[in-house]
Amino acid sequence: MTVDHTTSAPGPARWKAFLQNAHLIGLIKFVLPLALIPAIFAALYLTEPYQQFLVLSGLLVAYFVPPAGKETIIPIAILMGYPWWLIMLVIFLLDVAVSLFVVWNFDLALKIPFIGRLLESGMAVARNYTESQPWLRRLSTVGLILFVFFPLQGTGAMNGSILGRLLGLEKSRVFSCVCIGSFTSSLVIALGADVLIDVYRQDPALGIGLLVLVVVAVLAGVVGWRMRDRRLRGRVPR
Repeated sequence: MTVDHTTSAPGPARWKAFLQNAHLIGLIKFVLPLALIPAIFAALYLTEPYQQFLVLSGLLVAYFVPPAGKETIIPIAILMGYPWWLIMLVIFLLDVAVSLFVVWNFDLALKIPFIGRLLESGMAVARNYTESQPWLRRLSTVGLILFVFFPLQGTGAMNGSILGRLLGLEKSRVFSCVCIGSFTSSLVIALGADVLIDVYRQDPALGIGLLVLVVVAVLAGVVGWRMRDRRLRGRVPR
């Protein structure tokens, strides 16, 4: 006696129908990125002592509030005793969740009151960058990675995802660029901060000297960037 398995096990046709359900896939794309954020906090709650979890959670919430960014949150967390790899990984995963939400749900998110205003503000920033930095359009993929990599005001995962959309890149490429830029930026900042703090603890004078050099180099880069930005803005036809 043979058994008919056609009704007891899902076949390729059923999975194909599942993947072609636009409403279901749309719901998954909306919920999944949002679910990643509480999942990250839940993982920290289960792995970190309660007091350390509260402090780290406060830092992560501050990460979403301008002008704070990874260039400030990561060094502060390392200075407070958190492992460099932990804060780097958590910041990266938060950027992944934000980018995934924007890439998958941009048009829908524009209609959500609070999120829509944030995205509109990000669109204005992205347009200003594309107008004042024409190399972004020329370099496309590399330009987007660099945009996310450098921790300047107005850059980051959300605005990087919006910029990729304005540049006309595919969703998968935008997400990949944001992930690469975020990971490398978080890694460089975390390792750099960890090394500086270790040097300071062993030799405070040398540590302060290195910190001053880093601050001067960063300030020089920011000032040079803004001066170049103003010159380019003056050349843009009104």
